[in-house]
Amino acid sequence: MDEQRNAFHHYLRGIVLGGIALFLFRLAVYGDLNYYLSPKLVIYTNISIAVLALLSLVHFIVPPESSHDHDHCNDCGHEHPLPKRGLHTLIFFCLFFFPVLTGFIFPNHTLGSDVAANRTFKQASPVKTQGQSSNSGNRATPAGSLRNPISQKQFNSLKKKLLKQKTIIVDDSRYTYILTMLEQDPRAFKGKQLMLTGFVYRDQHVASDEIITARFDISCCIADASVYGVLTKGNVATLKKDSWVRVSGTIDTAKHAGAARVPVLTNTQIKPIKEPDHPYVYDNGILLD
Repeated sequence: MDEQRNAFHHYLRGIVLGGIALFLFRLAVYGDLNYYLSPKLVIYTNISIAVLALLSLVHFIVPPESSHDHDHCNDCGHEHPLPKRGLHTLIFFCLFFFPVLTGFIFPNHTLGSDVAANRTFKQASPVKTQGQSSNSGNRATPAGSLRNPISQKQFNSLKKKLLKQKTIIVDDSRYTYILTMLEQDPRAFKGKQLMLTGFVYRDQHVASDEIITARFDISCCIADASVYGVLTKGNVATLKKDSWVRVSGTIDTAKHAGAARVPVLTNTQIKPIKEPDHPYVYDNGILLD
C-alpha cells in the first residue's frame, strides 16, 4: 500500500511539473508572456520551461523508490513521510493544479482602470539611479538589472532633439523618457504638438471634459506595474473607461489633484482604436552620473 501511495505521489509530481512547463510554453509560443513579464525576463522563463520539462520527464522515466532501505541516525529529523490522508494530498496538489488550470481556461487580461485606481497616478516614470532611490520613493535599482538603460547624457541629447521638433510622437520605446521630460520641464514643451496612444482612465480629480491617456509601465512583472499618462482635455464624455484612443493635441500646463502644474493636452483630436498587441510599456531606466 505504501509503495502504491509513493508511486502515486511520484507521478503526480511529474504531472504538476509538466503542467507548469506546458502552461509557460503556451504563453511563450503565443507571445503572451509580455502580459505578465518584462521582455528582459523572457530568457529566464524560457530556461525555466526547459528545466521544468526535464524534471517532469525524469519523474516518468525513473521509477519511484520501492523502499527506503538506508539507515539514518535516531532523532536526526530526517523523516519525510507522505500525507496519509487523501484529503491532505488533494489540498496540497490543488495549490499547484488550480493556478495552472485557470491559466489554461481563462483568457489573458490587460490591466485597466480598476487596477489603476489602486495605484498612484504618475505624470512620468521614475528616474532610476545607481545605488540610490528616486525622489518618488521607488526602490534602488542596480545598474546591472536594467536592460539597456540610457545615460543622463543620452537623455539630455534626446530632450534637445525633441525640443527642435514641432510634433513629438510618443512611441512605446521612448514613452517613459518623453513623459519624464514633460513632467520635469513642461514649460519647455509648451505649444508643441504631442501624439500618443493609451487607454481612457479617469480618477476622482478629472473634470467632465478631461481624461488621462494612460499606459501601464512594467519594470519586471505586472506585480510592480504603475500607471503613467497625460491629462487630456477635449470632447471625451462619450469615451468609455479602458477604451483605447490615439490622441494628438497641444501641450499646455494645468493644475491637477492640487499638485504643481502638470502637462495637459488641449485642442485635441481623439480617435478610438483597438487595444494594441502590446498594451504595456517597459521601463529601462535612466542612470545618473
